[in-house]
Amino acid sequence: MKKINLIKKFKSSNICIILIILIIITGKSFVFVNADNGDSIEVVCSKALVDLKIMRGDEKGNLNLQNKVTRREMIALINRMMAYDCEIDNDELITLDTIPFKDVNQKDWAYKDYVIALNHSLIKGYTDNTLRPNNYISLAEANALIIRALGYENIIDKEWPDGIMEKSNELELNINLNAAADKLLTRGEASIIIYNALTVKFFE
Repeated sequence: MKKINLIKKFKSSNICIILIILIIITGKSFVFVNADNGDSIEVVCSKALVDLKIMRGDEKGNLNLQNKVTRREMIALINRMMAYDCEIDNDELITLDTIPFKDVNQKDWAYKDYVIALNHSLIKGYTDNTLRPNNYISLAEANALIIRALGYENIIDKEWPDGIMEKSNELELNINLNAAADKLLTRGEASIIIYNALTVKFFE
């Protein structure tokens, strides 16, 4: 548990510190979006996330940025963004028997991501004890996961989805993304809000 606490203490400053370290090590500059070469904002942000090992392609390496994002994919992306997938050993994870979601099983490629996210109170599921991992995720839902991960959820006092969207705009999560709260996100659009989240300070 000491390892986990140290990482949490380190992360409480700013993910930007991690980016600076990675720039020094790799020599790559991916903190600021630069689409001067003609690439779309989705391509620029997704390439940065690939460099940071947050976003991964399919078996052929394709990022499929035009495809809609499922809840399972977004959970995995945020786990990697927060480095949750690196800080907990398998023997520290809660077991399958304690997972409340009846539509989750160990054969799912994202099973470990569900367990990790549950350990960090990132996911709550629905009132019928389902997670619905195959469902596509909306902008408001994706922003809610990010805001929860960054520690801002408990200071939102407005109804859904207004409070989430207001806080998202305040934190500039939606810069370079013009979409309504109920818009089902593509992988490219998801890469934009995750990229934007990398320089947001954690709420203490």
